[in-house]
Amino acid sequence: MQYINISGKKRNIGKKFIETIRLSGEVPCILYGKDINIPFSTSLETFKKLVYTPELYWVSIQIEGEEKNIKAVKKEIQFDPISEKILHADFCKIEDCKPMILEIPIKTFGRPIGVSKGGEYYSPIRKLKVKAFPSSFPKYIKLDVQSLDIGDRITVKDLLKKEYNILHPLNTLVARVKTSRIISTDEVVKSSQDEKKDLKSKEDKKIKK
Repeated sequence: MQYINISGKKRNIGKKFIETIRLSGEVPCILYGKDINIPFSTSLETFKKLVYTPELYWVSIQIEGEEKNIKAVKKEIQFDPISEKILHADFCKIEDCKPMILEIPIKTFGRPIGVSKGGEYYSPIRKLKVKAFPSSFPKYIKLDVQSLDIGDRITVKDLLKKEYNILHPLNTLVARVKTSRIISTDEVVKSSQDEKKDLKSKEDKKIKK
C-alpha cells in the first residue's frame, strides 16, 4: 500500500480553537488508536490525494513534538453540506497485529462480451467493506468483467480471497450485463412480426382450401 506523508501540529480542543484553525486554512484532525488520542491540525493541501481519488492510501503522520512518524489510515472526513469544504478528519493508528475494517475500491478490467452484443453493463457498487490485517489489504479489488455475457452477473461470492474477508452478503450484486431496452424492443417487434407472418400463413392456407 502507498503512503502519503502528513505534517501536523498539536492543537487545543474546543469550538473557538477549531474555528481559528479553519480560518487559517488548516483542517482540525484527530489521531486515535490503542493508547493514543492526539488532536492535531494540518494543511488543507494534504487532503488532495486522500479525498479526491478512488485510490486507498496509508498515511505517515509526523506530529510536532512526537519522536517518530505514526502510521495511520483515514477513517472519516466531515464536509460542510453546502460548500463541501473539509471540516474535520479522523485518522486511526495502524496496529500490525490487529485486523481493521476499511472500504476498498473496486477496479474494473476488460469489456464484457455481452456489451459487444448490445447488452448493458451495470455495476451498483464501487467499494467493498473488507476486514483484514494491515499487511493483507489489497490496493483495490480486481473485477474482471471480460467474460460477462448478457444475463451473467458477478456477486461477492465470486470475489472471495483467503487473505481478507469481504463483509457483505455473498449474493450482493457487484456487476452484471442485462438486456438493453433497444434489444428488448427489437425482440418485441420481431416477435410481433413473426406472429403476423404465422397468422397470414394460416389465412392463406384457409383460402386455398
